[in-house]
Amino acid sequence: MCPGMGRAGAAPRGPRGPWPCLLLALALALDVERVDCDQDPLNTIYLPATLELLDAPEHFRVQQVGHYPPANSSLGSRSETFLLLQPWPRVQPLLRASYPPFATQQVVPPRVTEPHQRPVPWDVRAVSVEAAVTPAEPHARVLFHLKGQDWPPGPGSLPCAWLHATHPAGTAHQACHFQPSLGACVVELEFPSHWFSQGSTTRAELAYTLEPAAEGPGGCGPSQEEDPREQALPVGGVELRPADPPQYQEVPLDEAVTLRVPDVPVRPGQLFSATLLLRHNFTASILTLRIKVKKGLHVTAARPVQPSLWTAKLDRFKGSKHHTTLIICHRAGNTGLDSSSPPELSEFLWVDFLVENGTSGGVAVTRPVTWQLEYAGQAPEAEKDKMVWEILVSERDVRALVPLAKAEELVNTAPLTGEPRHVPIRLVTVDNGGALVEVTEHIGCESTNTQVLQVSETCDAVFVSGKESRGAQGVQVDFWWRRLRASLQMTVWAPLLPLRIELTDTTLEQVRGWRVPGPTEGMPEPEAAAEEAERRPRSCRLQYQRAGVRFLVPFAAHPLDGGRRLTHLLGPDWLLDVTHLVAPHARVQDPRVASLEGGRILVGREPGVTSIEVRSPLSDSILGEQALAVTDDKVSVLELQVQPVMGISLALSRGTAHPGEVTATCWAQSAFPAPKQEVALSLWLSFSDHTLVPAELYNQHDLGLSVSAEEPGAILPAKDQGAQLGVVVSGAGAEGLPLHVALHPPEPCRRGRHRVPLASGTAWLGLPPAPTPPPALPSSPARGPPATEASVGGKQWEAGGVGGSGVVKGKFERAEAEAREEEEEEEEEEMVPAPQRVTDLELGMYALLGIFCLAILIFLVNGVVFVLRYQRKEPPDGATDPASPQPHNWVWLGTDQEELSRQLDRQSPGLPQGEGGCPCESGGGGEALTVAQAPGGGTSSSSSTLARKEAGGRRKRVEFVTFAPAPLAELSQESVGAPAVQSILVAGEEDIRWVCEDMGLKDPEELRSYMERIRGSS
Repeated sequence: MCPGMGRAGAAPRGPRGPWPCLLLALALALDVERVDCDQDPLNTIYLPATLELLDAPEHFRVQQVGHYPPANSSLGSRSETFLLLQPWPRVQPLLRASYPPFATQQVVPPRVTEPHQRPVPWDVRAVSVEAAVTPAEPHARVLFHLKGQDWPPGPGSLPCAWLHATHPAGTAHQACHFQPSLGACVVELEFPSHWFSQGSTTRAELAYTLEPAAEGPGGCGPSQEEDPREQALPVGGVELRPADPPQYQEVPLDEAVTLRVPDVPVRPGQLFSATLLLRHNFTASILTLRIKVKKGLHVTAARPVQPSLWTAKLDRFKGSKHHTTLIICHRAGNTGLDSSSPPELSEFLWVDFLVENGTSGGVAVTRPVTWQLEYAGQAPEAEKDKMVWEILVSERDVRALVPLAKAEELVNTAPLTGEPRHVPIRLVTVDNGGALVEVTEHIGCESTNTQVLQVSETCDAVFVSGKESRGAQGVQVDFWWRRLRASLQMTVWAPLLPLRIELTDTTLEQVRGWRVPGPTEGMPEPEAAAEEAERRPRSCRLQYQRAGVRFLVPFAAHPLDGGRRLTHLLGPDWLLDVTHLVAPHARVQDPRVASLEGGRILVGREPGVTSIEVRSPLSDSILGEQALAVTDDKVSVLELQVQPVMGISLALSRGTAHPGEVTATCWAQSAFPAPKQEVALSLWLSFSDHTLVPAELYNQHDLGLSVSAEEPGAILPAKDQGAQLGVVVSGAGAEGLPLHVALHPPEPCRRGRHRVPLASGTAWLGLPPAPTPPPALPSSPARGPPATEASVGGKQWEAGGVGGSGVVKGKFERAEAEAREEEEEEEEEEMVPAPQRVTDLELGMYALLGIFCLAILIFLVNGVVFVLRYQRKEPPDGATDPASPQPHNWVWLGTDQEELSRQLDRQSPGLPQGEGGCPCESGGGGEALTVAQAPGGGTSSSSSTLARKEAGGRRKRVEFVTFAPAPLAELSQESVGAPAVQSILVAGEEDIRWVCEDMGLKDPEELRSYMERIRGSS
């Protein structure tokens, strides 16, 4: 709480109220803001080299939240992390680092799934076809296919896959070579017979390795691995069962009869059987079975399971399209059930079928078989319903249906770009013997969650269109063909909106003294060549700061059970840089305030407040927004941070968070240059608002750069190079060579011949010398050693006299003060101010400023009133003399007459009683007015005592004592020894009446007489 606000009843001592506290709080806030601004800027500096991936069709730059640039970045190094979504494309990707004119590149190293494993240059998916094998079918089949992009044609470019089976009874190995058409192959490994146990089920573990293809038939030679288990990748396990239960399907024909048919495809020429089963309560003695089949399928026989109980008669009828077979069954023996048969169903008839050869033509076809039951004495209109059973006939022994996908994960960028994302799908069948055949017709498919992933109508691709609301891990897509079914599981990563728009600086300010060429309307042409230099700066515009722009977004997958726990791509603190995707849809809301160049550089145009926003290409919604301001406050370029670059070094490493994570780090080589060595200079501009930006953000034509060296002829201009600034070192001594770099406005916008640079910096080629005390500056620049100077902004290289690092500053000290004064004046005269537009923020600031001014005015008025109110009385004339005593007014209240007499005697000793007094008597009491002389004789004072006494008691008394110094002029006229008597200071009439009433003078005649005596004595 502020002083003066806690006690309302205290005597006023000055201006009070909340205004001093308000001003104090404002001062503290400004002081805190100043302290915050004086802190050191963040370390956001790095080598502005370009890092890019080549031959990688789909990749992203990633960064951690709040860690850009990474901690290991510096003025001479840069580190970036990339994510390859298709980590093993057709050609191994290259990562290129360049800082013109220097460049280097390296092949991205393959991934390593385990620390002890060696890297492999292929991304392979392994699918086990059989989950169990039997002695009748002792083959384990595993399909391998390559993920990623297309591969080069030719059998020699694809590797071999080796399958290794490990069993307690031993090991087995088998290989296959990838087919170029599908990028897949199947290993069919036969297990030895002694691996199968007669009474229990055992298990064999499968793993695989990839090796380069060998020359010769088959393309796969003997395995080169001494111990393949150390480098093998797991596939899974296979059960080894003593016997495989038959696969069949049961279909009821009516309440008492059930049909059991095989549930496997059949091949041409194969003989198979169907079985009829009866319930125990079946009582009919005659049963007629009518079977209708198409051509290519024949009923060869009908065999009762128990001939002693049932007999069967077979009749065939041929038609143009169908063949009909009539089977009549009669009960021949005892009607009781066999005790060995099951209680519910029992087999009573076997029907044999034969498939003709060459009926399918190499393509799997279905053969319908119609079954119908008839009973004796049944009316024709009461016939039972017909049952149709389809038999799949194929010349191939198809074992499984497998979908092949180019990738198993999909990053859904469709909401950001408006373009659907597809993953191609191929369906293949695995035959007995390891043959692969692609299926293109009669395919069915369905996505289990269309809000995450969709599948095309032709089942040849899965895709996202941008309308999906979420991502997921393990979303399933089902495929079917004939009686075969298969599923594919995918991972879909969806963006978590809104976008994060990162700006290196959200407040762009005007750069002091920096002008760049710009069109100016209505400028007259110069009339004379002499006026060209003065009119030239008028066609230049103000230069505002620039900022780098990055668009970032995290990607995540939602749980399939509807929970809220998300799984983030790479991790919850990782963001993907989608600048290259959303830059075409990004814009500045007010292009008059700022603009975007290339979607990556923000350029200030004129003062104002606006924002960068990214709109959805699918709707009118805003995907992300970031506010920014351009102000007319002026900042200065404090210094140039210079890094010499004489080469680029690059190092790559693999990450562990994702198989496609790659981290690249590049360094600038800055050793001592050799003769004729080309050197590029990396520049960072440090502004007075504690921001750092690379010179690459500014247009090269807007930078007037000059380089100078101490030794004559040490540097030459570099030709045909794309860097902002570069030189060629032609010769140098054994020690380090300093290069002094200065930044000027471009040549068309310079005023005068000798201008102070905007900023300067020094770079050392080689090791800098040990720090020593700076030498005294020479009186004239001409006395310093000659040097070589080169400028870039004006397309001209010229020589000049420059000394050391200290002389570089002294070179401009001669005209610094004069130039800065001229600059401030010309800025106001020559530059046309940008149009001002009052915004809501400015209105609020102006209103707050007005309130502060009003508070200050009230404070000042309150102070003036206080002075006039409490200091209006003037002191006596004697107060001007510091040695004279000051007047005092004493008021004493008491009842002790003796104490009052002692105080009066002490103040006026030796004064005759009644001298100079005017008595006032009334009744039984009396009052005396006495005037006494002060001791010392230098000054005199009058004492007035009014007392009232009553007989027989003591009464309350009021004493007025006044000490007033006499004027010095009167003291000089009187003798020192004579007493000086001064009349009492007569107060107002009302005060005298009050005193007399207190003395007992109540009669009007007594009061009038007393007042006349008082006036006469005064």
